[in-house]
Amino acid sequence: MIWLATRLAFHNRARLAATLFGVVFSAYLTLTETALYIGMMDTATSVIRHAGADLWVASKGVQNFDFARPFPDARIKSLEGRAELSWAKPISLSWGFLKLPDGAQELVEIIGYDPAAPVGGPWEMARGAARDVGDGDKMIVDESAAQRLGELRLGSAWELNDRSLKLVGLSRSARTFTTAPVVFTSYQLAQELSPDISHQTAAAYFALKLRNPADIERVADSLRAEFKDKEVLTTRAFVERTILYWTVQTGMGAAFCLTALLGLVVGAGTIGQTVFANTMEHLREFATLKAMGATARDLNTIILAQAAIDASLGFGIAVPLALLSKAPLEKTGVTLAIDLTLVASLFAITLVTALAAAYFSIRRVQKLDPATIFRS
Repeated sequence: MIWLATRLAFHNRARLAATLFGVVFSAYLTLTETALYIGMMDTATSVIRHAGADLWVASKGVQNFDFARPFPDARIKSLEGRAELSWAKPISLSWGFLKLPDGAQELVEIIGYDPAAPVGGPWEMARGAARDVGDGDKMIVDESAAQRLGELRLGSAWELNDRSLKLVGLSRSARTFTTAPVVFTSYQLAQELSPDISHQTAAAYFALKLRNPADIERVADSLRAEFKDKEVLTTRAFVERTILYWTVQTGMGAAFCLTALLGLVVGAGTIGQTVFANTMEHLREFATLKAMGATARDLNTIILAQAAIDASLGFGIAVPLALLSKAPLEKTGVTLAIDLTLVASLFAITLVTALAAAYFSIRRVQKLDPATIFRS
């Protein structure tokens, strides 16, 4: 029956080509939209996930990493040296204007961290080391910012918030959800760069590492009782809160889901229409098979196999196209997170949708009277 289904699927080449065009388009749309959404969520939570912390202390009501309200760091610094903590490191976050060689200015996100233990700093370096910002007016910029900032040459001088800084390193994969370039400096320098004097002794976050991760809930409850005007979050809770903010509160998640869903519907409709047309075109052959004793299962197998062939071929073409478009899209500052798990999951969903679209064809054949062949 699979052999017969293959013959039927390839019988009309023009129809097959039109079907594949629709399926490739829908699968490509679904795959890239989903990968784009996952990539943006990875970007939005990248500093949180790579800091290596178990707990985070932040201002009350913090919704995501990029929009933090600084708070005086003196009180929280008392956490340093506590027995249950391996370390407690402050991280500052602010925004500034970087002057470009042509005189224009670019808004950048400034992340300050302790160079001695680069918690919150760059986690992967293309050139230089995260500790290189340790002394003096130095900064590290992510290599992905070259398209917006121009040539990023190590040793070159840049002006950030009217202060001259030396570029000492290039990070890799450090992007923000807002697409603003990321500038890493030492914690002390980041505070000095803030135009608001009240922020020059302020931290955006305190990242905490526990000696015993099993104590995370107990320590978190203890800190919540001690710092009632602060938010104490586990790394997982902070990641989930950030994703929830960008997905639900901004409405962005609904937009991506709707586009991906439309892709599935278009693909299912195209396959369903093609299989139904093939079925109607070969009703006599199906009636003959029924008259020869073919079971309902045999006929269903033929129809479902056609839908599976269309879905597999279309998805198989869409995946390489999506991979080819990954590099050009990422040059624009977005991340396309395509991996084997995503491809396998979306293929399974596409296949199930395609098989469901064959329902009307199956129903038509099941109602077919074998005597039809003798009447015509």
